[in-house]
Amino acid sequence: MKRWKELGIFALVIMVSVTLIVSVTAGGPPLKANACGTCHKDYGAIFPKSHPDMGKGEACMSCHAPDPSSKEPTKFSTYVHKAHKEGKAKLECSACHAI
Repeated sequence: MKRWKELGIFALVIMVSVTLIVSVTAGGPPLKANACGTCHKDYGAIFPKSHPDMGKGEACMSCHAPDPSSKEPTKFSTYVHKAHKEGKAKLECSACHAI
């Protein structure tokens, strides 16, 4: 019985490790719910002029979600990180990401 318990714990550790590795390498830490809408109430004010009209509240990530199979950042995520980490806001990662 002790051997089965050890194998179960070992299997659990492997599953948790794999889950963490996949989540970190597949687009970074997960975003909080409504990560953009927490600070931005009027998306129209922050969109470039060439951006299609999104109405009153489509979340940015509904169109700009990263590809989980790619380890490379998207053009959108690179722009957003630059604006929020190096721009006026200088936010901590935990402002948008569930870490």
